[in-house]
Amino acid sequence: MPVPILCHVCHSGRYKPESPGAYRCRSCGSPATESTFPVQSDERLVVLAGVLQILTVPDGHQVITPDRRCHAPHLGASLSLTLRVNRTHPVFRQAEDVGTAEDLLSVLDADERGPWVLSPAQLGVLTRAMDVRNALLPSTARQYPDFDAEIRAAHTRSRRPRST
Repeated sequence: MPVPILCHVCHSGRYKPESPGAYRCRSCGSPATESTFPVQSDERLVVLAGVLQILTVPDGHQVITPDRRCHAPHLGASLSLTLRVNRTHPVFRQAEDVGTAEDLLSVLDADERGPWVLSPAQLGVLTRAMDVRNALLPSTARQYPDFDAEIRAAHTRSRRPRST
């Protein structure tokens, strides 16, 4: 769950983006840059609803961010439709995959705007469901090709062994 960053000067305002890497407090107007906000290796700075926030990303998980050119709830609905394909066509054979799909579906239903922090297992289930969805409904593959590509790339990154 993202957490808004409070202003370092007035301690009550939240930062809004001003330009790439630059932010300004909505209350007092105090400027800040990305270097102002030290983040840990498992954290990312994200802007949601025009407010700068910190998002925690557990080890091995990937962040899927809705495309700015598309209304985020449409993307969440597209992913939910993808996972619901399993209810009419058997996509997942193992009980743990069905459980992962149902858990992911509840996450998408609860937060249709994203960004979503997904585990390697969730990304695997999602990409398999996308493959079946694309085979059954080829037109859906053309709806959000950049978003589908982002999910597939995140799945590939999540399977790479981490270098230490």
